[in-house]
Formats: sequence, structure tokens, C-alpha cells
Amino acid sequence: MQRKTLLSACIALALSGQGWAADITEIETTTGEKKNTNVTCPADPGKLSPEELKRLPSECSSVVEQNLMPWLVTGAATALITTLAIVELNDDDDHHRNNSPLPPTPPDDDSDDTPVPPTPGGDEIIPDDGPDDTPTPPKPIAFNNDVILDKTEKTLTIRDSVFSYTENADGTISLQDSNGRKATINLWQIDETNNTVALEGMSADGATKWQYNHNGELVITGDNTTVNNTGKTIVDGKGATGTEIAGNNAVVNQDGELDVSGGGHGIDITGDSATVDNKGGMTVTDPDSIGIQIDGDKAVVNKDGDSAISNGGTGTQVNGDEATVNNNGSTTV
Repeated sequence: MQRKTLLSACIALALSGQGWAADITEIETTTGEKKNTNVTCPADPGKLSPEELKRLPSECSSVVEQNLMPWLVTGAATALITTLAIVELNDDDDHHRNNSPLPPTPPDDDSDDTPVPPTPGGDEIIPDDGPDDTPTPPKPIAFNNDVILDKTEKTLTIRDSVFSYTENADGTISLQDSNGRKATINLWQIDETNNTVALEGMSADGATKWQYNHNGELVITGDNTTVNNTGKTIVDGKGATGTEIAGNNAVVNQDGELDVSGGGHGIDITGDSATVDNKGGMTVTDPDSIGIQIDGDKAVVNKDGDSAISNGGTGTQVNGDEATVNNNGSTTV
């Protein structure tokens, strides 16, 4: 157990003196009761240097005070070099005692546990809203006229033809299919009531205009046009057309199924040297319904898929000179 005593005084530093000896033996019980104490203090502490005074045991504090008082009262110290000093008397463990404002260090409880700071609001756990959260990507938007917009993959699917798209600074949208063919969308119009979208645009060279309307009909105006229909095309109603092209040298690759009824036309081409390759199945029902119609010379129709014609419908009709129709698939009328 340590005891600390603070003695403040004006001490003359020019004093010289002899050393001193202190023999301290102090044993305490667990109750703090002293057993033996033997301390030897210097007879004239005024002759000691400040460093020697600091090493005095605490039991000598009264002797030091008595010897310094005459210096302070008589003023004799003014003839000497003086300074303000804090005399720190040692205890028996050679620890200095002072009035330091630093808080005491709490005793070690021999525990390695690190205290956990409390969470704000007691037990409330604040959810992490930091930048590490991964946002949920938007789902593809499916329109009722067979168009799917996928903003995550940056793709636009018209029927079953998939195009990658890029939004341009002028508001247009550039399309490109897997074969490298390109087109541009100049108009994007959504019918929120019926959940359909109408598209209008041009070919990459600006020679061909195309439209895809709210009814899912593809209308193309211009020469040297190629259309690939890979998905199922359903055309129903008078005046409805699945794919309509006005121009020479048009090519339509119909690999998907074509279902026409109610007086509609599946494929309608006006122009010379048109070619239609129909590898998918074709079903035509009802009067005035036509699966493939071409108005122009030198038309070529290749039918490798099966056709089912009923209730007054027409499978293929070509109006023009030098037409060729190759029917390699079965036809049921």
C-alpha cells in the first residue's frame, strides 16, 4: 500500500550539503495495519540538493518543513538563487507521490474480453445501407404485341428476333442482330392501356423505312429488305398482316409457325424478285385469309414446312410473271 504526501515550497538550489541515508522497513498486513517502521531522516535537510530532497521518504516531510521555515520567514533565501519546486517524497516502494490530474488506471481483472460498445437505441439493430448492397436488376418488360425489353441485358426482342440496342444522344435507338444487321428506332410509343409498343425506324443506310405497330404487324417500305421470322406469328382479322413489304428484292425467312385467320394475310409482298423461304408450319383458316401473297414478277416461294388450309383459306397466292413455287412439304386442304 502506498502513501503519498505533497510538499510545495520555495527551495534554495544553491545550498550544498552532505548526503543522507534512509533505512525503511515497513510490513503491512492485509488489513493495512503497520507492523514495523524504522526511518532515518537527515538532521539538516536544508543542506541537501533538490534531487536529494526528492528522494527523502514521506516520513521526513515534517523535518523538511521545520528546517525550511526559517529561510522563508527571514527572507534569507532572497540572497540565493531560488525557484518554485514541488518536493515529491518517496514512499517505501520508491514511487513518487503527486497530485497529477490524470485519471488512475483501473486494475486489470485478468480478462481478455474486449468490451462491446452498445448499439444505438439499446438492442435495436441498425440495418446496413452501405454501398456494398447489390441493387436488384430490373425485370424484362413484356408487351402484349410480342415485344420484350430487357434493360439489364440491353436487348430488344421483336417476335423471336433478338437485337442488342444502344441509346443514342439524339434520342434514337440503334439495333443490331446476331448477324450484324443494323437498324435505327426513331419512334417508341407505348400504349399503357393495352400494354403494347409501336416502333418506327430506318435501315442503317436510310433506304428502308420500317414500322412495328400495336397489333404486332411489321410493315417495311424499301428495296433489298430481309426479314427473319423465327417465332410464331399469329394474324387474325380483316386487314391484318403479319409481315408486309413494299419494295423489290425482298427476302422473308419464315422459320417459325404462321397462323392466319379471319381474312388476314400472313406475308404480303408488293415488288419484283421477292423470295419467301417457308420452313415452318403454316395454318390458314377462313375466307380471304392468305398465308403468303406476292404481287410482282419473278417471285420465288420455297415451302419446306407443312401447311393446313381450311374453311376457304388460301395457302400461297402469287400475282405476276415468271413465278416459281416449290412445295416440298405436305399440304392439307
